[in-house]
Amino acid sequence: MKEAFPQVDIITVNYNGSACLADYCAGLRALDYPKERIRLFFVDNGSRDGSLESMRTCTPGFAVEIVENGRNLGFARANNLILGRASAPYVALLNNDAKVEPGWLKILVAKLESDPAIGIVSSRQVPKESERFIEAGTNRTSWCSGGHCVIRKSVLERAGFFDERFFMYGEDVDLSWRIWLAGFSCVYVPEAVCEHHRTRDSRYDFRRYYFHVRNSILLRYKYAGALAGFRESMRWTKEAGSRIIRRGLFSEGFVILEAVLGHVFLILHFLESRRHLINEPDFEAVKRQWIRL
Repeated sequence: MKEAFPQVDIITVNYNGSACLADYCAGLRALDYPKERIRLFFVDNGSRDGSLESMRTCTPGFAVEIVENGRNLGFARANNLILGRASAPYVALLNNDAKVEPGWLKILVAKLESDPAIGIVSSRQVPKESERFIEAGTNRTSWCSGGHCVIRKSVLERAGFFDERFFMYGEDVDLSWRIWLAGFSCVYVPEAVCEHHRTRDSRYDFRRYYFHVRNSILLRYKYAGALAGFRESMRWTKEAGSRIIRRGLFSEGFVILEAVLGHVFLILHFLESRRHLINEPDFEAVKRQWIRL
């Protein structure tokens, strides 16, 4: 490593995550990275479940700044507020419902330090890994999860921050693809391990499903064009009808319909974003190899 232990700013966005914070804090306390080289920004999006009180008792052994937004700004915007302030050469994004193993940060930073062409690295997620393409031999990947990754700050300044129109879900895929387009690679590092258990709550599941569907359509408008986006919206519309017939109106089928309707208001923004992207000289080459829709 060029510098044994570079400074790292960790950002965690929290929204009613008190049930997960004990494990989250335990993981931070156990990190074998020098504590004086870490700063944590804990960004709360208007929680009402005692999260802030729980976090104030968390003692990870390094500097912690709690930022209270007062309302739910979404994952993308809440991170962006801090990314603009982060001064460390590396920024780690860590979900509030994640527990990292002791070597997590050291391993990810070492990977970035080993090759200046790497822009972002993400860890292995257990018990269930996210689906993505990973290149055999190099572990270069189509995208890195925003829930447990480390990003080179200088690359963020080139590729840009999160697109806040996503609100949550899909923004990490979009950022990863822009990092590829900026000339840097995304790398999966299985030696760094993060335990991630999603909260099981039906209301939250419906909200998560809404953004998953809506943003999957919008990603296609941005990277594959208007026809691909329209086809994806029609595919989801058919899926919504099928689920409503099988499970009733007040099922995830209704949530899918909401998402299909909701994406319409953002189509122009994502087509405009596409217009700028396709002017990148390597757009078609990067798209063929790494942008998997």
